[in-house]
Amino acid sequence: MNSILKKNIVAGLGEIGLPIFKLLSKNSLTIGYDINQKLIEKKKIEKYEKNSTLMLHICIPFTSKFLINVKKLERKFKPEVLVIHSTISPTTTSTLQTKLKIPVIYSATRGIHKRMQYDLKRYTKFFAISSNAPKKQFAIKEFKKIMQASGVKTKQ
Repeated sequence: MNSILKKNIVAGLGEIGLPIFKLLSKNSLTIGYDINQKLIEKKKIEKYEKNSTLMLHICIPFTSKFLINVKKLERKFKPEVLVIHSTISPTTTSTLQTKLKIPVIYSATRGIHKRMQYDLKRYTKFFAISSNAPKKQFAIKEFKKIMQASGVKTKQ
């Protein structure tokens, strides 16, 4: 059964990533990943290592190494779709889309950190995807489906 179920990876288990991880975990196979090894469930990662990754949810801080770090995460987890929830600078998504062969969705996260899990369900989660993204319709459909299953409204 495990080999059939695709997983979601939430990279960055901080103020944005942890609430997203908790929401997605309720309805889908979701694994958290962070540079802080204490935040990672190593047994869960090992158990589902062979499962392919549907979506890689990027929730890491935006720094000068953001693009490099995202590309490393993409190579590590080999997702079908990349979703950026982090606050990023203009052109970051389009730059990434030119460097990756998978669709890149940008969906900024709205809310107050101390009640982020609540706010994720309260506000519509807007998202954008490049017109030239590969498998664009598949990415949109899957993103909407997983967010809706978690109680999050989306709008493109």
